[in-house]
Amino acid sequence: MTANTFFILLIFVALVGMTLIMETLRRIRNHRMLEYHMTHFTRYDTTESPHAVYDAYFRRENETRKLSSNDAIIDDKTWSDLSMDLVFEQLNFTYSAMGENQLYSALRLQHPLVHYEFLDQLEAHPNQHKTIVKRLIDIGKSIYPTYDHSIFENQYSWFHILLTALPFIGVIACFFDLGKGLLWICFSLLINIVISFRFNYYVEKDLKQLFIMGRAVRETEILSKLSITPDFNHSLKPLSFISRFRFLLINVETIPGYFVMLFKYMFLIDIHLYTTLVRRFKGHYDTVLACFRYIGELDSLLAIYQYRHHYDTTEPVIADSVQFEGLTHPLIDDAVPNDFNFNQNILLTGSNASGKSTFMKAVALNLILAQAIRTVTADKFQFVPGIVKTTMANADDVTSGDSYFMAELKSLKRLFQQDSEGPLYYFIDEIFKGTNTTERVAASHAVLEYLNQSPQLRVIAATHDIELTDVLASQYANYHFNERVTDGEIVFDYQIKEGPANTRNALELIRIMKFPNRIYTDAQKYVKQLES
Repeated sequence: MTANTFFILLIFVALVGMTLIMETLRRIRNHRMLEYHMTHFTRYDTTESPHAVYDAYFRRENETRKLSSNDAIIDDKTWSDLSMDLVFEQLNFTYSAMGENQLYSALRLQHPLVHYEFLDQLEAHPNQHKTIVKRLIDIGKSIYPTYDHSIFENQYSWFHILLTALPFIGVIACFFDLGKGLLWICFSLLINIVISFRFNYYVEKDLKQLFIMGRAVRETEILSKLSITPDFNHSLKPLSFISRFRFLLINVETIPGYFVMLFKYMFLIDIHLYTTLVRRFKGHYDTVLACFRYIGELDSLLAIYQYRHHYDTTEPVIADSVQFEGLTHPLIDDAVPNDFNFNQNILLTGSNASGKSTFMKAVALNLILAQAIRTVTADKFQFVPGIVKTTMANADDVTSGDSYFMAELKSLKRLFQQDSEGPLYYFIDEIFKGTNTTERVAASHAVLEYLNQSPQLRVIAATHDIELTDVLASQYANYHFNERVTDGEIVFDYQIKEGPANTRNALELIRIMKFPNRIYTDAQKYVKQLES
């Protein structure tokens, strides 16, 4: 063995050794992280991917099903009013991109997850629980599915088959003329590398999608064989074999990975595999989508399992009425619980900051959570499934030129465009706040009286206009939140009470905030004049 050969061999052994050591250390670190996570139920991955797309599956379902007004979709206004992005973030204990998409879709489309019996098996089968978590972590969130097979481009032709054959023609030529044969091989390999590089440049995003599709098929095949997981009702035979070659599509940025990539480029392996996978996956795309849903469902259920572990929750019950005990807002720590029976339309009055808006949001949010993930932040909760819509937190829009009042009108108009025979739940905060007192009371009375004509509709409307509590007393039950002034401070108990509000706090807040005393006394005098 010459010195040069020994040196090259030594470098090769060193590279292989370093790769094995780094891989071993990575596996040990991941194993320790997994063990800690399974013991303490920490959020496994808090890193926000710059490529995260939570709503791809929701958008696909929304478009393909062509949702009618009868569908219980949470529209953009309601989603924004209730700060549902924060709720989703709080719920998002998922391990995979598919789980994130499935959980988001369940919340937006109000399509409940199905296999809750799976959660009952986890404590009794900790090893299988750990296996499922490990496989979901391996899927991870580095690639987000598009749920759309139309993105794939067909750039394959007979020319690629000819290019693949060129190096082998050069090998045959070597038997007749070694020099020309080697020159032919080098030239053909160089051509193939250029062709492969150009091809991969144009379909790079598609390669990642093919990889995650193949991964979904493979993981579904493995996970569905566990005793605690739900059955998978699609045949994976047409995809099972071909999906195992998906790893050839991904280029690993290591020294051995670059050698593998060079070999693939020389023989156009990426191009041939890409075309084969595209044809096979597009021909069985319903099965691929079912795999995405299967993994997403398992991951979403495990996220709910962790959410229930970290927060005070209960499982709701479907009944013929809506009532609850110990209900709190999911986003508020140490929130004051409330009991309530929501079986008639409600007019809610009370002082500023007394808890009206928070209460309405708590009820709306828990109705959404009850329907989507069978989990609510209450001690007891029974409900009738239905469509939830809100009109809250309106604001003027500089870009569209809409004033506050115009934005409020557009928000309210949505409520009259709902055509559903099922239950509806509307939450209206400070109705017609953007106009003068006389027209506000008149318009509010007309709108609320109109809504009261729908037997399937339940409304909670908050207002500062005490006049409405009298004129609508026969149609809307009056409830209120109030406060007390103690030692120069206003104290709220955040408990809902029967009857209209009987206190005011605006002037007291002016005094407590140490405005000039004349402002406070003049305002008091003017209130008395108005009332008389």
